[in-house]
Amino acid sequence: MKLSLCSYNPEAVHPGYNAPHDNLQMLAAEMGISGLAMIRGPEQMLILNLLKDHSTQGLSTRELANLCGISIYKVRHLLLPLEKYGQVIRDKMQKHHQWFLSKDAT
Repeated sequence: MKLSLCSYNPEAVHPGYNAPHDNLQMLAAEMGISGLAMIRGPEQMLILNLLKDHSTQGLSTRELANLCGISIYKVRHLLLPLEKYGQVIRDKMQKHHQWFLSKDAT
């Protein structure tokens, strides 16, 4: 069995854990706001923390996916809004990307 950093489900232990985040997303959708990149979910926070821990060498999309236990497509979906708003930067190395925490990220 593969254990990963993302295998913990806080909703199972703490019912209603994501309720404020979910409510904010619903409210934004009702208001017609689609750019929710500034609203960081738990998976995005984990990615930012992993990039902080590996700040010198960065991490590839595949490495992030393996550390989180989620698909590379999901990781990319989570990274692109973070890149758009300046939280992460990427360096293209041949056909792969290496991701780094931006200096402006908080």
